[in-house]
Amino acid sequence: MQSGTCPRFTLFSCNSQKLQEASSWEKLGIIHGNTESSAAEKTWWIDISGATEKDVNDVARSQSIHPLTVEDVTIKEPRQKIETFPNYYFISLRTLSIIKDKGTSEIEEAAHPPTTINPSMLYILVFSHGTITFSTSGSEHASRVRSRISRLHDPSVLSSDWICYALIDDVIDSFQPHMQSASRESESIQDEIYIARDDDMTPLMLRIYNIRKSINQLTHSLSGKSDVLNGFVKRCQSKTWHAAFPEGDLIVYLSDVQDHLVTILGELAHLDEITSRLQSNFLAQTSVNNMRLSVKLNSSLSKVTVLATIFVPLHMVTGLFGMNVTVPGQDVESLAWFFGIVGVFIVIALTACLVFVRMKLL
Repeated sequence: MQSGTCPRFTLFSCNSQKLQEASSWEKLGIIHGNTESSAAEKTWWIDISGATEKDVNDVARSQSIHPLTVEDVTIKEPRQKIETFPNYYFISLRTLSIIKDKGTSEIEEAAHPPTTINPSMLYILVFSHGTITFSTSGSEHASRVRSRISRLHDPSVLSSDWICYALIDDVIDSFQPHMQSASRESESIQDEIYIARDDDMTPLMLRIYNIRKSINQLTHSLSGKSDVLNGFVKRCQSKTWHAAFPEGDLIVYLSDVQDHLVTILGELAHLDEITSRLQSNFLAQTSVNNMRLSVKLNSSLSKVTVLATIFVPLHMVTGLFGMNVTVPGQDVESLAWFFGIVGVFIVIALTACLVFVRMKLL
């Protein structure tokens, strides 16, 4: 995406609720390191969507960002972490990028959340009076947090740390629809696994594989966030960064986020255990179906063997009389001998069939 074609830079003044958009860092006309402007704006937030290397370098020069942070944002460092620098602290989070289908309403999206998981990274730089975020194109975390800020009943809680908390909270909550979708899918598979036909086994196995893959991706994306939250809590207890924000209030907010994270991780662990049992049940059901098919095949082959046992000797006798030998009754003009011999064969065959039926072999 070329710079200058769309408003990828967004400046949000949290106290005045003003939103400015621009297609480049120069056109945004922001603070450029002026501390007086920072004090006038009180709390500001800049979100950069789909930043290029040039964008990151421009921001770094203006806000005195450390080269290690520039490197992490430029190469899209996948590790989730929190780092402290002289004038800011840096948080990287793995999140989910969701591209909505055109024409899909919010009600339909809530009823059927997307099943495709597309991990991406969100980078947050928290200064004393402002926040800068580098997000992926299509991510809606920034817009949802701005909407949450507009609904705040107590604007006095607004600070750069609160914006960071709100972003982390929104990132963790964004995993909830995917977890619920995986839960519904596992329940559906659990209901179908015992009534599926032989032709449905391959698609069912593919569904189990996909849901286990999704659960593993969600768990992997959430696993590193506990360390980030713990590091954030430690910085909440520091007097350096949080003089303007009540320490106890922010810790209460972060405790709520930790509760959400622990709950989602617990649900994912439970779902992983359920899907693991589903896979074992699927393999057991497949084995039972194969055994049932084998029993049916053996039963059919046993019946064919019994019929062969009856008719092969009779066929051998008729073959012997078809050779150049004297046939009983060949000098008699009537067919009495013929029908008599055929009748004997029929009686023998019926008697043998009756005996095998009684023995449950036929």
